[in-house]
Amino acid sequence: MNKPAGTTDIAPLERLDERGLEAIHEASMHIVADLGIQLDHERARAVFRACGAEVDDDDVVTVPREVIKESLAAAPSEFVLHARNPEKDLPVGGDAGPVRAPGYGPPYVHTLGEGRRRSRLSDYETLTKLAHVEDVINCTGYSVCEPVDVDGREKHFAMLKRSLALSDQPVMATARGGTRARECLDMVGIAVDDRDLGKPYVAGLVNTVPPRRIDAEMLAGLMAFAEAGQPLLVSSFTMAGASGPETLPASIAQANAETLVGIALAQQINPGTPIVYGVPTSNIDTRYGSLSIGSPESALVVTVAAQLGRYYGVPTRAGGGLTDAKGLDYQSGFESMLVQAVTDMAGVDYVLHAAGILGSYETVSPEKFVLDCEALRYLDRFRRGFSLDPDRLQLERIAEVEPAGHFLDAALEEGEFFNPSVIDKRSHSDWAANGRKSTMERARDRVERQLDAYERPRLDPDVERDLEAYVAACGRAVE
Repeated sequence: MNKPAGTTDIAPLERLDERGLEAIHEASMHIVADLGIQLDHERARAVFRACGAEVDDDDVVTVPREVIKESLAAAPSEFVLHARNPEKDLPVGGDAGPVRAPGYGPPYVHTLGEGRRRSRLSDYETLTKLAHVEDVINCTGYSVCEPVDVDGREKHFAMLKRSLALSDQPVMATARGGTRARECLDMVGIAVDDRDLGKPYVAGLVNTVPPRRIDAEMLAGLMAFAEAGQPLLVSSFTMAGASGPETLPASIAQANAETLVGIALAQQINPGTPIVYGVPTSNIDTRYGSLSIGSPESALVVTVAAQLGRYYGVPTRAGGGLTDAKGLDYQSGFESMLVQAVTDMAGVDYVLHAAGILGSYETVSPEKFVLDCEALRYLDRFRRGFSLDPDRLQLERIAEVEPAGHFLDAALEEGEFFNPSVIDKRSHSDWAANGRKSTMERARDRVERQLDAYERPRLDPDVERDLEAYVAACGRAVE
């Protein structure tokens, strides 16, 4: 049966030709096999020694090309990230839609009423609730902000406990440090009633330390996640002109090399460990030496990261609603929409920082969170397109209306046109008569409505008690 006429699916946006991909890959292989990556963990070095790698006196490891190739072949091209609510399980990779998780790691919060300040646990709760109720966010994430009102040794308990209790979507957890990673894995096992973590339940973010280094804590966390068979987002956040070379191709090649070594280590520890490949590389603003994530270069790297992931046969992570703007303004809107749109059209599988980010990753805003979600709904509607079934061309309806007439008497089919949740489309007179609210004020109203509508998902009381007991047994008291 022929497919009905209509708009075509959007092919992934790709900016590199085949020779370009090969050039990046070959440069990365030279870095991996000849220059090497410094690994600050003896066990990680031993794992690579066992498969033929060489380690010099400065702990720089050069990994044979064959090991990288075999490791990529062992990594799954797609997997399912399971939630404690099975109805919210997420396929990652393949033809599935993107996983979208909120911002990760900002120490500051910006609100319309208070401006910019250090984040607190109450902010973590607010953002986790927004992630739960906004329909375009399907992963709760982790470290949606970095609260200062809890001791650092207890922070991962406090944050993950809230992620697990306030949402029933898939979660992320810290992969910084072996002990912290294992404690988080234990907590997730309790929450999903699968202490052995027989499925992929929790994703861990591993960032390298460019140039050409992965530190001991990240390596320990990576190995803990790999041993448990839990997904790893392996990324090199390289700043071209600072922690990377001065050109984008060189910085991408360096970042790619670091990421491939991290992926190889996970597969050597536990073949088949789910992997999400990431190269969130961007540039610095050469006038100020400051990071620039809302730049055209950042968007260019998104397309390359997505291509490289497909080239290697693994799911990809990149992009999101990224901006360097310090507040909610025109800059924050157009920069975020540029990177967000390119991320969507490049076919990225896992979007971290999908909502809320301001100030080059330093700040998260509840108001921007809901505005970014609005932008994602715009993109989703654009991607959906429309069909051209004969009845939808409405030739009879056109014939019914005289020239210079109108179609205002018709009842529109529900879902035909996109109706924004935050953006005001009324005439100027109607807008003025209804309080003249700015987009930022409407976003604040949206945050309040969403929090009012939030309903905490059920968590079995026995599970909640077991979580509390586990944290207490670890010697921490987390409120």
